[in-house]
Amino acid sequence: MTGTEQIGTEGRDAENRDAAERGALAGGVDLRLRTIECPLCGSERFSELLRGRDVRCGLEGRFVVVGCSACGHQYLNPAPGALEACYPADYAPHVAVVPRNEAEDTDAEAGVRASEGAKVGRPWYLRYLPLKQIPGLRRLYYWLLDDRTQPVPLPEDLSVGDAADGAVRTDRLRAPRARALEVGCATGSYLAALHRRGWAVQGVELCEGPARAAVAAGWTVHQGTLETAGLADETFGLVAAWMVLEHVPRPVDTLAAMHRLLRPGGLLLLGVPNAGCWQRWLFGADWYCLDLPRHLQHFTEARLRAVLASVGFGQIEILHHRTLSGLVGSLGIVLQRWKVLERPGRWLQGYPERPQLALQLFLAPLAIVLSLLGQGEGLTIRARKRVPEAGHFVKE
Repeated sequence: MTGTEQIGTEGRDAENRDAAERGALAGGVDLRLRTIECPLCGSERFSELLRGRDVRCGLEGRFVVVGCSACGHQYLNPAPGALEACYPADYAPHVAVVPRNEAEDTDAEAGVRASEGAKVGRPWYLRYLPLKQIPGLRRLYYWLLDDRTQPVPLPEDLSVGDAADGAVRTDRLRAPRARALEVGCATGSYLAALHRRGWAVQGVELCEGPARAAVAAGWTVHQGTLETAGLADETFGLVAAWMVLEHVPRPVDTLAAMHRLLRPGGLLLLGVPNAGCWQRWLFGADWYCLDLPRHLQHFTEARLRAVLASVGFGQIEILHHRTLSGLVGSLGIVLQRWKVLERPGRWLQGYPERPQLALQLFLAPLAIVLSLLGQGEGLTIRARKRVPEAGHFVKE
């Protein structure tokens, strides 16, 4: 049936839809799968591209990715109507270590934490001679580890220096503070990174568990969706959403909401898997970054540019990730099909959630080359909310 155009009318493809629903219910989870129109253009015509299973969390059933016949967008269809049910309690991004809001620390506590952080984050080779004396080794180390997945910008109106190696100065200005929002903040790791660089931060998180953990750690987090958070328009100088847009059922509406929340000239930062990369076509339904059924949308660079421009964003810059974590995870999924390789396969599949420094450094040169060729497994997007009148961007 792959490649055959279908029409998304009521009752269409009932047999396939019912089979998917039965599979989801067999695991005791009601995803309320339903047939949908294209989330970008509204077309009801599509062609099936692949069927896959949930290889990360084990929800039962086979899930279908289709391509829109009108605009070419790839999306999950039928799609779950109960999004929270797609995320089990042990979903890896939701059980990450919860960073403490250091604004609540005393000055002495903050100093101890800063000194401890400097020791932990210091590359091992800088602790020993003669390695630390080799010219350029420090710069090479940070260049290889810069995977472009979650850049942390400085507020544009704070005159704070930034070390070449990515270290954060502690003598930064504290007021006034530019405001930043992270959508899909989980337990708050990126909120903490923004906070250390001088931003006043808030977060939005769909799932109750990680949202509650972030609030308990001292972060301001709204549990629910961006639409239900009740945030005022033109409030933020930065809105970030890392690996979130592929999870939302109406990405155009979500981007429009982000646009409204940004001040004129404000910065949007996004991260999504790259559905146009070579891994997607090599591994098919076994591609780690496919993450069915949680990934409802599967974006290519061209579709992202078009949607962002239609919502009102300009100065769109798209960078390809310099990492091969998804490749390692995909190899692990494939290897688990053979009994004798099941154990190493499980380790490889879990690598993206527990990366090892040595393997990161080993794979970095190849990842950098693929990024330069426009074949990164993920995309980082920077865009600006257009300013209505001519002149400089309005700052916080």
